[in-house]
Amino acid sequence: MPRSLSRLGPLTAGLLAAALLTGCASSRAATPRVRAAAATPAAATAATSADMPTPAALMVCGDDIRGKVGQVLGLTGPPSTTHTFLDARFTCTYQLPVGPLVLAVQQSPTPSAASRYFAGQRLALHGDNLPGLGQDAFGTPTGTVVVIKDSQTLTVDATHLPAVFGSQHQHRTDLAYEIASDVLGCWTGD
Repeated sequence: MPRSLSRLGPLTAGLLAAALLTGCASSRAATPRVRAAAATPAAATAATSADMPTPAALMVCGDDIRGKVGQVLGLTGPPSTTHTFLDARFTCTYQLPVGPLVLAVQQSPTPSAASRYFAGQRLALHGDNLPGLGQDAFGTPTGTVVVIKDSQTLTVDATHLPAVFGSQHQHRTDLAYEIASDVLGCWTGD
């Protein structure tokens, strides 16, 4: 059954809150604390199952990515966000002045399962290859970028934004690519 973050237990909710408050650079430092909390076999299984977002998934709503979104769009401060975790998918919605920007991470149990999910998304969205981004990536002309890394699939959906917006005439397709690149930088430590 899908669970929202508000329905998670106190320990899990506390770990998620701590991870959401950390940024890209500090998320790598927070990862051992999350793993340390999963020292028992039962806790280790829970920490790696679809019951909670991975630290890498939480980064899409972390301070660093929020700051990057604000910086790219020339906002006066970090944008507000809302997030959910349902069916092994962590979704962070950025409430921007021009519309919502949605970042989501689908957690698969294995890299091969992630590859199958990614291939299905490429077919469903009719995506074109984006070489040089993650293990594999594709984008759509409407403003979606999907990237696979290990057992996680990142989707940056800018389709609810105007095609071109802002004083610098930002294209939503370019924004989706740039934010996907920023998230991958967090995931790889670049």
